[in-house]
Amino acid sequence: MAETTDWSGFDTEAHQAAQANCHHLIHCAVDADTRAAVSRHLDYARSVGDGPGILLTIAQLTGPCCLPPSAPTLPGTSTPPTSPPRTSPSRPQEGNPSSG
Repeated sequence: MAETTDWSGFDTEAHQAAQANCHHLIHCAVDADTRAAVSRHLDYARSVGDGPGILLTIAQLTGPCCLPPSAPTLPGTSTPPTSPPRTSPSRPQEGNPSSG
């Protein structure tokens, strides 16, 4: 299986420093290289049905040292995703004759 995940958002000085400073028993996967390796291990554990391996790799990918990517990108591009602006649901206002 070819790897198609862009891990570059995890390849910053902050991610590398957090990776170097992780001293947890289940070592957190913070920087790009480590996340890529752990992701491959997770794929393998899933393919052979290794339940404990799946749990350990998920723990590594979601550990307390983990940081969000520096700038998320769309798969296969360097373009950041755009999302529509958040709006609150419209509610009828009290005393407004058109709301009732």
